[in-house]
Amino acid sequence: MSTLQIDGVAKQYGNRTVLHDITLDLASGEFLSLLGPSGCGKTTLLRIIAGFEQPEHGQVRVDGRDITALPANQRQLGMVFQAYSLFPNMTAADNVRFGLRVRKINAAEQKRRVDTMLDLVGLSAHADKYPHQLSGGQQQRVALARALAIQPALLLLDEPLSALDAKVRVQLREEIRRIQRETGITTVFVTHDQEEALSISDRVAVMFEGRMVQVGTPAAIYQEPAHAFVAQFIGISSRLPARVIDAEQGQIAVLGQHLVAPRARGLAPQDALHLYLRPEDVQVHALNGSTPPGAVLQGTVRETTFFGAVTRLRVELDSGERLLSDLPTSAAQHLPIGSRVHIGWQADAMRLLPAQEQP
Repeated sequence: MSTLQIDGVAKQYGNRTVLHDITLDLASGEFLSLLGPSGCGKTTLLRIIAGFEQPEHGQVRVDGRDITALPANQRQLGMVFQAYSLFPNMTAADNVRFGLRVRKINAAEQKRRVDTMLDLVGLSAHADKYPHQLSGGQQQRVALARALAIQPALLLLDEPLSALDAKVRVQLREEIRRIQRETGITTVFVTHDQEEALSISDRVAVMFEGRMVQVGTPAAIYQEPAHAFVAQFIGISSRLPARVIDAEQGQIAVLGQHLVAPRARGLAPQDALHLYLRPEDVQVHALNGSTPPGAVLQGTVRETTFFGAVTRLRVELDSGERLLSDLPTSAAQHLPIGSRVHIGWQADAMRLLPAQEQP
């Protein structure tokens, strides 16, 4: 189990800066996901860690040792790519054995490690099969076993599940997390899929336009976004304009209504804000029925989307803005399209970010 330190790493392609002074520390045995949209720099950062790219400046250290200038084959890191990259003329066992042969590990130790790794990924019964005889999920398991067989200091995974169908993707991500926990290997996982990142990571680093805009536990990233991009990229949020009225008392104005917002305390008076609300926090009641706690706005149901136990309502406020609300389907069925409704939320559900901070 090793530590990883990334200190002030920057990367340019021509005149375009793709990484801006990235600094990040991983503890021994930690599972960290680099999360962001295509083009945000997450794969470039992973390739710099792996040694396939060199930064313009900055350092990469493993267990305190500077490996920035080392070639990839001297870093003792395990890499799993989006493409399986298996040798088609080798069996599953021989693919796992390949890195051990290159390192001239003795035959007995090779066999022990191959057997151990295939058992770890649940493919002992498929050891003698060739890649074309394996499913996509099985091929990716072989690639994972091959990366782990060399006993790397770190495990790097570059969107390893994106080529798989949804059901296999869920199964394999759970297997990756199980294997990581069993081996205790420090892991960096690149993905653009927020569900993947939130479900298996110890921490998530959200990247946007070559910058690391927030690093935290999955719960913190979801519940306390620190940047407008995080608020909109992670999960689903509705956004309303707001401004600070009384920072000491935590009062804000939202569409003509004055609300108490604990998170507004300490902000500058008259600060322009964006108020973010998760659909599960938005309460909707029929206009002629009971009033939800904290109800301040009115609107009309314009669309409903059925998700089984939950139905999502898109409500158009009388001011023209739109809000999403997730309700139990049993409650939502009483609010068909065209229904006039009250909308409300609890004070602690409001996330406030500067309006000038645009993703």
